[in-house]
Amino acid sequence: MTPPEAVLRQARAPVDESPDPHLRIDPSLCDGVGICSHLAPDLITVDSWGYPILTPARLTRAGDRRQATAAVAACPKKALYLGH
Repeated sequence: MTPPEAVLRQARAPVDESPDPHLRIDPSLCDGVGICSHLAPDLITVDSWGYPILTPARLTRAGDRRQATAAVAACPKKALYLGH
C-alpha cells in the first residue's frame, strides 16, 4: 500500500527546479482568460480568441522568470507551469 504522502507527491504537477526552464501550458485546461499575457507580455501573446501563444525560449533572464512565475501563479485554471 502506498503511503498518503507518496500519493500526494505523485499527484502534484512537476515543478522544474533547473535554472532555465520553459514556460509551458496544458491547452486542455486553458479557458483563454488572458491574465497571463498581461502579467508576462514578453513571454505570452494571445490569438484572436484569447488563447496564449508562448515564446519558446528558455527563461534565462531574471525578468522573464519573474513574469513567468507571476503568470503561473495567477492562472485561474492552473494551465501554465514551468518545465522542460
